[in-house]
Amino acid sequence: MSFPRLTVPLGLAIAAALQIAVLGWMVVDRTRLIKTGQDVVLPIRPVDPRDLFRGQYVRLGYDISSVPVKLLEGPRPQRNAPFYVTLEQGDDGTWRPIRISVAKPHVTPPKQIVLKARPWTAFPQGDTGSVNVRYGIESYFVPEGEGPRLEALARDKKLAILIAVDGSGAAAIKGILIDGKLQYTEQLL
Repeated sequence: MSFPRLTVPLGLAIAAALQIAVLGWMVVDRTRLIKTGQDVVLPIRPVDPRDLFRGQYVRLGYDISSVPVKLLEGPRPQRNAPFYVTLEQGDDGTWRPIRISVAKPHVTPPKQIVLKARPWTAFPQGDTGSVNVRYGIESYFVPEGEGPRLEALARDKKLAILIAVDGSGAAAIKGILIDGKLQYTEQLL
Protein backbone atom coordinates (compact mmCIF):
# COMPACT_ATOMS: atom_id res chain seq x y z
CA MET A 1 0.00 0.00 0.00
CA SER A 2 1.42 3.37 -0.93
CA PHE A 3 0.37 6.77 0.31
CA PRO A 4 0.04 9.75 -1.98
CA ARG A 5 3.01 12.12 -1.90
CA LEU A 6 1.00 14.84 -0.15
CA THR A 7 0.16 12.70 2.89
CA VAL A 8 3.50 13.18 4.68
CA PRO A 9 3.69 16.98 4.25
CA LEU A 10 0.02 17.28 5.18
CA GLY A 11 0.59 15.18 8.32
CA LEU A 12 3.59 17.34 9.30
CA ALA A 13 1.57 20.50 8.73
CA ILE A 14 -1.26 19.22 10.92
CA ALA A 15 1.18 18.21 13.68
CA ALA A 16 2.85 21.64 13.55
CA ALA A 17 -0.52 23.41 13.62
CA LEU A 18 -1.59 21.39 16.67
CA GLN A 19 1.62 22.26 18.53
CA ILE A 20 1.21 25.94 17.72
CA ALA A 21 -2.43 25.81 18.85
CA VAL A 22 -1.46 24.24 22.20
CA LEU A 23 1.26 26.85 22.80
CA GLY A 24 -1.14 29.62 21.80
CA TRP A 25 -3.78 28.31 24.18
CA MET A 26 -1.24 28.28 27.05
CA VAL A 27 -0.33 31.93 26.40
CA VAL A 28 -3.96 33.03 26.02
CA ASP A 29 -4.99 31.14 29.19
CA ARG A 30 -2.21 32.75 31.25
CA THR A 31 -3.02 36.20 29.85
CA ARG A 32 -6.72 35.69 30.65
CA LEU A 33 -5.88 34.68 34.21
CA ILE A 34 -3.65 37.71 34.80
CA LYS A 35 -6.15 40.14 33.28
CA THR A 36 -9.36 38.80 34.84
CA GLY A 37 -8.32 37.01 38.04
CA GLN A 38 -8.89 38.41 41.53
CA ASP A 39 -5.83 40.33 42.79
CA VAL A 40 -4.22 39.10 46.01
CA VAL A 41 -1.04 40.44 47.68
CA LEU A 42 1.15 37.95 49.58
CA PRO A 43 4.38 38.67 51.50
CA ILE A 44 7.30 36.60 50.18
CA ARG A 45 10.65 35.13 51.25
CA PRO A 46 12.85 34.69 48.13
CA VAL A 47 16.21 33.05 47.53
CA ASP A 48 18.39 33.79 44.51
CA PRO A 49 18.82 30.85 42.13
CA ARG A 50 19.64 30.93 38.43
CA ASP A 51 18.22 29.09 35.42
CA LEU A 52 20.70 28.22 32.68
CA PHE A 53 18.26 29.03 29.87
CA ARG A 54 16.05 31.79 31.27
CA GLY A 55 18.44 33.74 33.50
CA GLN A 56 18.05 34.92 37.05
CA TYR A 57 14.89 34.25 38.98
CA VAL A 58 13.66 34.58 42.53
CA ARG A 59 12.33 31.49 44.30
CA LEU A 60 9.39 32.55 46.40
CA GLY A 61 8.26 31.19 49.73
CA TYR A 62 5.04 32.12 51.48
CA ASP A 63 3.66 31.76 54.97
CA ILE A 64 0.64 30.11 53.32
CA SER A 65 2.89 27.37 51.87
CA SER A 66 2.84 25.44 55.14
CA VAL A 67 -0.74 24.45 55.93
CA PRO A 68 -1.77 22.72 59.19
CA VAL A 69 -3.28 19.28 58.53
CA LYS A 70 -5.98 19.98 61.14
CA LEU A 71 -7.59 22.28 58.53
CA LEU A 72 -8.40 19.28 56.30
CA GLU A 73 -12.13 18.82 55.75
CA GLY A 74 -13.17 15.52 54.19
CA PRO A 75 -10.90 12.85 52.72
CA ARG A 76 -7.13 13.21 52.39
CA PRO A 77 -5.91 14.14 48.92
CA GLN A 78 -4.33 11.34 46.92
CA ARG A 79 -0.54 11.41 46.64
CA ASN A 80 0.54 14.22 44.26
CA ALA A 81 -3.12 15.01 43.45
CA PRO A 82 -4.33 18.61 43.43
CA PHE A 83 -6.48 19.91 46.26
CA TYR A 84 -7.79 23.29 47.39
CA VAL A 85 -6.65 25.64 50.15
CA THR A 86 -9.11 28.31 51.26
CA LEU A 87 -7.44 31.52 52.44
CA GLU A 88 -9.03 34.25 54.49
CA GLN A 89 -7.86 37.86 54.66
CA GLY A 90 -7.39 39.16 58.18
CA ASP A 91 -8.07 42.70 59.38
CA ASP A 92 -4.35 43.46 58.93
CA GLY A 93 -4.54 42.48 55.23
CA THR A 94 -2.59 39.23 55.51
CA TRP A 95 -3.95 35.98 54.14
CA ARG A 96 -3.99 32.75 56.15
CA PRO A 97 -5.19 29.25 55.36
CA ILE A 98 -8.47 28.24 57.02
CA ARG A 99 -9.45 25.05 55.14
CA ILE A 100 -8.03 22.24 52.97
CA SER A 101 -10.35 20.14 50.83
CA VAL A 102 -10.20 17.75 47.89
CA ALA A 103 -13.24 19.38 46.27
CA LYS A 104 -13.28 23.08 45.43
CA PRO A 105 -15.69 24.98 47.70
CA HIS A 106 -18.65 26.32 45.72
CA VAL A 107 -19.16 29.60 47.55
CA THR A 108 -16.63 31.73 49.39
CA PRO A 109 -17.30 34.93 51.33
CA PRO A 110 -15.79 38.19 50.01
CA LYS A 111 -12.64 38.05 52.19
CA GLN A 112 -11.81 34.48 51.15
CA ILE A 113 -10.15 32.99 48.08
CA VAL A 114 -9.50 29.41 47.04
CA LEU A 115 -6.12 28.37 45.63
CA LYS A 116 -5.46 25.12 43.80
CA ALA A 117 -2.45 23.43 45.37
CA ARG A 118 -0.30 20.32 45.17
CA PRO A 119 1.59 18.77 48.07
CA TRP A 120 5.32 19.54 48.26
CA THR A 121 5.67 17.04 51.09
CA ALA A 122 3.55 14.08 52.13
CA PHE A 123 0.51 14.65 54.31
CA PRO A 124 1.40 13.67 57.89
CA GLN A 125 -0.68 10.90 59.42
CA GLY A 126 -3.23 12.03 61.98
CA ASP A 127 -4.39 15.58 62.61
CA THR A 128 -1.11 17.15 63.74
CA GLY A 129 1.68 18.71 61.74
CA SER A 130 1.68 20.62 58.49
CA VAL A 131 1.91 19.86 54.81
CA ASN A 132 4.05 22.01 52.53
CA VAL A 133 2.21 22.95 49.37
CA ARG A 134 2.92 24.48 45.95
CA TYR A 135 0.53 26.87 44.25
CA GLY A 136 2.43 27.31 40.97
CA ILE A 137 3.62 30.79 41.98
CA GLU A 138 6.95 29.79 43.53
CA SER A 139 9.34 31.47 41.07
CA TYR A 140 9.58 34.78 39.24
CA PHE A 141 12.16 35.74 36.61
CA VAL A 142 13.82 39.09 37.25
CA PRO A 143 16.29 41.28 35.34
CA GLU A 144 19.91 40.15 35.64
CA GLY A 145 21.48 41.29 38.92
CA GLU A 146 18.19 42.08 40.68
CA GLY A 147 17.94 38.79 42.60
CA PRO A 148 20.30 39.72 45.49
CA ARG A 149 18.62 43.12 45.93
CA LEU A 150 15.18 41.51 46.10
CA GLU A 151 16.45 38.90 48.53
CA ALA A 152 17.70 41.68 50.83
CA LEU A 153 14.35 43.48 50.59
CA ALA A 154 12.55 40.25 51.47
CA ARG A 155 14.72 39.81 54.58
CA ASP A 156 13.69 43.34 55.59
CA LYS A 157 10.03 42.37 54.98
CA LYS A 158 9.61 45.04 52.31
CA LEU A 159 8.68 42.65 49.50
CA ALA A 160 5.30 41.20 48.49
CA ILE A 161 3.87 39.48 45.43
CA LEU A 162 0.74 40.43 43.52
CA ILE A 163 -1.08 37.40 42.14
CA ALA A 164 -4.26 36.90 40.13
CA VAL A 165 -6.59 34.06 41.13
CA ASP A 166 -9.33 32.81 38.82
CA GLY A 167 -12.57 31.00 39.64
CA SER A 168 -10.95 27.57 39.32
CA GLY A 169 -8.30 28.37 41.96
CA ALA A 170 -5.43 28.78 39.49
CA ALA A 171 -2.97 31.54 40.38
CA ALA A 172 -0.46 33.55 38.34
CA ILE A 173 2.06 36.18 39.38
CA LYS A 174 1.19 39.68 38.17
CA GLY A 175 4.13 41.48 39.74
CA ILE A 176 6.35 42.27 42.72
CA LEU A 177 5.65 45.04 45.20
CA ILE A 178 8.39 46.84 47.13
CA ASP A 179 7.15 48.79 50.16
CA GLY A 180 3.60 48.37 48.84
CA LYS A 181 4.37 49.84 45.39
CA LEU A 182 4.26 47.72 42.23
CA GLN A 183 7.81 47.62 40.83
CA TYR A 184 7.91 44.60 38.50
CA THR A 185 5.01 43.48 36.34
CA GLU A 186 4.45 40.37 34.28
CA GLN A 187 4.86 41.21 30.62
CA LEU A 188 1.80 40.22 28.62
CA LEU A 189 1.53 39.92 24.87
